[in-house]
Amino acid sequence: MSQAAEPFVGKQLTERTYTVSDALLADYYNGLKLDPRSDGIVPTTVASDAENGYFGEIAFPNHVGHLWMRQGWECFGSMRAGTTYAASGRIRDIYAHRDRSVVYYEVDVKDGAGDVVVRTHHHQSFLRTKPAGGEVKFRDPGKKPGARQFVVPPGERFGGLTRTITLEMCGEYFHGDANYHTDKQASAQLGFRDVVVGGRMTLAYAAHVLEERFADAWWSSGRLNIKFTNPTWPNDTLSVHGVATGAMPDDESRTGAFVWIAKADDTVVLVGEASVAA
Repeated sequence: MSQAAEPFVGKQLTERTYTVSDALLADYYNGLKLDPRSDGIVPTTVASDAENGYFGEIAFPNHVGHLWMRQGWECFGSMRAGTTYAASGRIRDIYAHRDRSVVYYEVDVKDGAGDVVVRTHHHQSFLRTKPAGGEVKFRDPGKKPGARQFVVPPGERFGGLTRTITLEMCGEYFHGDANYHTDKQASAQLGFRDVVVGGRMTLAYAAHVLEERFADAWWSSGRLNIKFTNPTWPNDTLSVHGVATGAMPDDESRTGAFVWIAKADDTVVLVGEASVAA
C-alpha cells in the first residue's frame, strides 16, 4: 500500500457525517466523570469526535511525539442528541515551531440546513525527526523560560472542578480504542514514557466550566482559544479554573473570560481565553 500524501496548505478534507449517538454521549460523560445534561443540549467539545477523524488526512508520516499545541473553537448554535451533522475541513497553514512542523486545519460542523454550528481551529504538531533513543523528552515545567506562566486577571472566579484522570477514564472517553491516549504499549511506540491523556479531555473540562458559567450565550456565541502547555498523565489530579473578566477591551459587545487547568503540584497543562456576546 502506498504511503498517504503529506499534508499541504489548501488541502480540502473529506466531507463526512457525524451522529451524536447515545453511546457517544455515554463515553463522553463516563470518561470525564461528569453528570449528563438533561436538556438535550450536547456539550460543545463532543464535536471533537468529528474533527478527530481527520488525523489521517492532516498528519505527517512521522507520528512519533506528535502532540496538540493549540485549539480554537467558535460556537454558532447548540447541537442536539440523536442528530446527524456534516463535517468538512481544510488545511489553512503549515508552519515551524522549534523542532516541530505544525499543521493548522479548520473544521466546520454543519446542521441539516447547512448552517455552521461549531467551527474548530486545530494546531497539531509533528516532530521533524525522531528523537535520539526513540523517547520524547519534555522540559521540566519549573525550568521553562517564564515558568510562572501567567497572571490571573481580576474578575469573578468560576469553575473549581477537580478530577483525577485514570486510565479507565481515558479508555471510556476514547470509545475503547487502543491508541496512545489509552494504551501504554501504543504510547511507547510513539516515544512517550506513559499514556498521554488526550488534549480532547482537558479541553472538554475547560469548555465545561464555560458552559456552566455562560449557559445560552456560550452555545450561540462562545469563542475559545486554548494553548496546551504541559502533558497530562494517568493519575494526575486536575483542577479547572476560570475568571469572568467583563467587557473585552477591544470589543465591548463581548464579555471575556480566562481559563486554566493545573495539576496538584501547580503545573499548568493549558491556558485559554474565551468570550461570549454580551
